[in-house]
Amino acid sequence: MITDLKEIENSALNLDRKNKARLADKLLQSIHGEIDPEVEQAWIDEVQKRKESLNSGEASLHSATDVLKEARKRIQK
Repeated sequence: MITDLKEIENSALNLDRKNKARLADKLLQSIHGEIDPEVEQAWIDEVQKRKESLNSGEASLHSATDVLKEARKRIQK
């Protein structure tokens, strides 16, 4: 059994992405408790809505660099 925190950390970092995500989810649940199913569904719905908006061309993505540059320009006016 692994008991040393460094060993646990090293083992976790060697997991594939899917298992790292599963472990991270379990650890966060152990800290914050279970996710409210209604809140989780609301986020799923929001993500789907945004995805459809992007796919339809109604919305577009912009790089953080461009957004910050535009924000700074507007603030300076």
